[in-house]
Amino acid sequence: MKIYISGLYSGTNPQPGVGIARSVRAAYPDATIIGVEYSNRCSGIHWNDFDEIWLQRPWEEINIEVHAGEIKKVLDSGALWISSIDLEIMWLAKSFPDGHPNLLIPPITALEQVSKPAIPAHDGFPVKISPFISTQVSDWELHAFCREHNWMVWLKGPYYDAVRVRSWAQLVEMRHLLSTAWATEDLFLQAHVSGYEESISLSAYQGELLDCVWMRKRDLTEIGKTWSGDISEVEPELREPLCEIISRIGWTGGAELEMIRDTGDGMWLLEWNPRYPAWIHGATITGRNIPAKLIEAASGVPGQKAASQGNEFTRVVLEIPLRPQYPLSPLPEPFPGEVGHSMKHPSGLLQFAGMLHKDEKSGSKKKTTTSAATPVPDTFIEDLNTFDLASLSTPTRIFLENTAAKGFRDASARAEAASTDTIRVTNAYSIKTDPDERLIRLALESGFYAEAISIPEVRKALDVGFRPDQIVLNGPAKWWQKETLAEHSFFTVFCDSLNELDQAIDRLNSGGLQTEYIGLRIRTPNVVSRFGISIATPDEFNRVIDAVRRIPQTTKLGVHFHMASSNIGIRSWEFLFQSILRWCSSLEALTGRLIEVLDIGGGWFPEDMDGGADEGRLKKAVASIPDLLPHVKQVLCEPGKALAQPSMALAMQILEIRDEEEHVHDVVVDGSIAELPMHFFYPHRILTQNGSDLSWTPLERGKTRLLGRLCMEHDIVASNVELPKSARVGDILVVCDAGAYDRSMSYVFGRG
Repeated sequence: MKIYISGLYSGTNPQPGVGIARSVRAAYPDATIIGVEYSNRCSGIHWNDFDEIWLQRPWEEINIEVHAGEIKKVLDSGALWISSIDLEIMWLAKSFPDGHPNLLIPPITALEQVSKPAIPAHDGFPVKISPFISTQVSDWELHAFCREHNWMVWLKGPYYDAVRVRSWAQLVEMRHLLSTAWATEDLFLQAHVSGYEESISLSAYQGELLDCVWMRKRDLTEIGKTWSGDISEVEPELREPLCEIISRIGWTGGAELEMIRDTGDGMWLLEWNPRYPAWIHGATITGRNIPAKLIEAASGVPGQKAASQGNEFTRVVLEIPLRPQYPLSPLPEPFPGEVGHSMKHPSGLLQFAGMLHKDEKSGSKKKTTTSAATPVPDTFIEDLNTFDLASLSTPTRIFLENTAAKGFRDASARAEAASTDTIRVTNAYSIKTDPDERLIRLALESGFYAEAISIPEVRKALDVGFRPDQIVLNGPAKWWQKETLAEHSFFTVFCDSLNELDQAIDRLNSGGLQTEYIGLRIRTPNVVSRFGISIATPDEFNRVIDAVRRIPQTTKLGVHFHMASSNIGIRSWEFLFQSILRWCSSLEALTGRLIEVLDIGGGWFPEDMDGGADEGRLKKAVASIPDLLPHVKQVLCEPGKALAQPSMALAMQILEIRDEEEHVHDVVVDGSIAELPMHFFYPHRILTQNGSDLSWTPLERGKTRLLGRLCMEHDIVASNVELPKSARVGDILVVCDAGAYDRSMSYVFGRG
């Protein structure tokens, strides 16, 4: 019996070839096992269970048509072939569309049924699929997906590679790296599921499930690969539907179903890998030789039974002698920081993926395209049409008056809709977000309070027309420049530390501070922030209780909770809000003081504050307050960023277009990160004007970068955009969503 096994890479992210060979050798000690590899730097070629090594050229050099012909000769000779490489399996399934009885891989129709991320074959299996989205949609939609799932998302490649992304800048960077590596834009984002990692590994032959085991990961490597695990039976409620699925899709070969068991005991299917896992010999150690079942079914030759050595396994690192005909490669040319070869897979799989994608595109009769442009609100266009952009000196910021006014009207309507018979919801405009006087006046006219973090901001609010009883004072350094303002009263003052609260209490007792409410900003346990008073330990909470008890009875009590939902995600915000309500309820019970004002902070993304979805969220949040804090009379909401961000745009001019191989890869503009400092934190919608009818078109995603005017490596104001073919030097681009911190944190640089 001859058995060919490919996929012998045994580095930090190993392939299962060596584990399969160990299991096959245990069941068939007299078989001839031939290891197949595409690089002499894969250390698995030296494993002693291989009688021979069939070493091929790396994938980027091999003639795959000739290689397929050689494999056919091997199969026709009666040898069996087990592939451990996802890409090779896909290629072989296409190269042998009618299959081969000795080629132990799934047919192409079965592979299509287990493709990521939807995994259509899971229908009927008691698992769920985590929400996902293609990266071919617009950046605006991708950012919304990340916020919706609390920035707990994975960026995944079409075959391998999964990277946890926690910020917009990281997503953009990793998307570029993965799409370049795999030669495709066909990536996807998938929501993270917290829980325990578990797997099913199986063998099947021509639609019959031969055997399967359940494995729980007990120890992981730093990149999440199995190091130790325990093996058990697959429960009947899972095995029975699995048998039906295997039969339905006609599976042949090995497979691994990677799953997460969440805290509610629900099961989530992450991957259906079309080959054995790298830990497969761990199952053999426990008496379940899964690969041997496949050999037995394909050959008709029974294998030796595996003796159980327990139900758990672990890995160790072993040094083994090299095969003399495959010595180590010479050291590369030295350069700083490098003394040896990289441990990354050396066989050219990335180039092979590019070849497969090229073949798919050339063989496709129908080309599908997805528009990755995001439409902008009608008010953006109405406002832009009031300007003669050709007469402006760029870069210049444009105030979108109608857009801003509509935002404030909508915010007032949301507050009114969320108010109840016992709780009044009031917006407070955060001056620091964007101190533009036009926005502050809109806030005043819309019935807002003013939220200030310093005495200069208080003075600005008073100058615009706010009354002292409409001013909320907040922040860690609120009394900065206090000598510039005469003593007066506030609506509420929120303290950022216990020291500050002690000082405020002294000033209240002496008459040096007049405020209707005194409050504290609370930082909930396990939240990393420099702001707020910690209540993470019993001692810290006791100190808060003692301080609150010292507040004069003549001053009412408030609490400020502030975590930016655009940073932590909407669901995380909702979870923390419910947590703060419970902490406040305990604070009331232990101090005897009633909380009457609750400030729920800001940090909302415009999309999350607009439309019916947020109306429901805000109403739901306010409606939940009386259950735990029945004495709250007023809720303050700070939608400053959500209102100011879309209120301004930045017009910039194209200075240079750099053509490269018939594609525009770089365009130099006169705007820069000095005017768009928040470019790294969220996507900006970009518009271009049609020269013939002056209509506005959002830019789609492409391969062009907009390079800013500054001599700074990171001055790239947009990546992955597609300019219209008609674009010329001198054309104006309008970057939307450039208000709020893009304005207030902008700086002067490179202007002389």
